[in-house]
Amino acid sequence: MENISLILSDLDGTLFHDNKSISDYSKTMIARAQKKGVKFGVCTARARVNAIKFLDGLNPDFYITNGGGLVTLNSNSNGKYEKLYTCEFSIQEIRTLIDAAFKTCGPDINISVDNESGVYCNTKEELSDRFWIYNDFSDFNQTGMKFCMETLDIEKVRKVASTVGIENIDYLPFSDIPWYKLSKKNATKEKAIEVLCNFLKIQPSRIAAFGDDFNDIGMLKLCGKGIAMKNAISEVREIADEVCASNEEDGVAKWIENNIL
Repeated sequence: MENISLILSDLDGTLFHDNKSISDYSKTMIARAQKKGVKFGVCTARARVNAIKFLDGLNPDFYITNGGGLVTLNSNSNGKYEKLYTCEFSIQEIRTLIDAAFKTCGPDINISVDNESGVYCNTKEELSDRFWIYNDFSDFNQTGMKFCMETLDIEKVRKVASTVGIENIDYLPFSDIPWYKLSKKNATKEKAIEVLCNFLKIQPSRIAAFGDDFNDIGMLKLCGKGIAMKNAISEVREIADEVCASNEEDGVAKWIENNIL
């Protein structure tokens, strides 16, 4: 596909195998596409500090992370990176959301906040993917790009969101865990892609994007080729331009090999 100049891929359930690894085959196909002149970027709800720990052997040109709250260029040799875009809750807004979640859902509600420096969570459960920092949020005093709460009660989510202006909030569930994500309206993958397109001076029609979950729907609709994984939720597969092989079958890499190389 000669018109594709940028490939964007979600991580969990998409580029990652279920054990959070990326196959050598996937790394090779992505590197070959880049050598051919096609840019590659990850586009994930994960915080940047979390995502990069899984990307050994990959060299993305761009990172859309924190659900779209942060867009960065690849790091230089000193590990420093250039920020193209940030969108986050203020310290006061995060404090308001934290207090509202405890008031609405009770003191035992599990919540998390991520920003450029880390992922903070008050759950004490052992998790296989544990890259968060424990915090009881009693005196949390940082900004946040994403606020998450462990509930599927949409009315409670809306009540919490309304404390900082629900009209300014983007909120979505996760398909694999009983949590909701809250972020600023402009901290979405779609907004981040708009920023990236302006930087690269290209149209979204020249992007092939891969995803599997609720927060990938807008991205897949926006880009020229919106490709759902075979393992994607039905809502994603229904709006996609096409469906590729599953994450366990290296669907992203197979599509690149068959359509780009």
